[in-house]
Amino acid sequence: MAVKSKALEKPEGAKFGKSERTENLFTKEQLLNSERFQNRKDIINALLESDKHYTVKQTEQMIENYMKGKVK
Repeated sequence: MAVKSKALEKPEGAKFGKSERTENLFTKEQLLNSERFQNRKDIINALLESDKHYTVKQTEQMIENYMKGKVK
């Protein structure tokens, strides 16, 4: 179940306000079990922290940034 973002701190990418649509926040476990990220479980497991909540947009951006990273 999604957690509506109503905390005092605004997570990066989440929007608040009457005229703006809020984005749902999900736990790492929820994202790992979602169909959308079925083929990215390994990356999500490595990038996300268990005790935090993320939007789908944040998660996709983190994956994209990771995939664009340079190999040392």
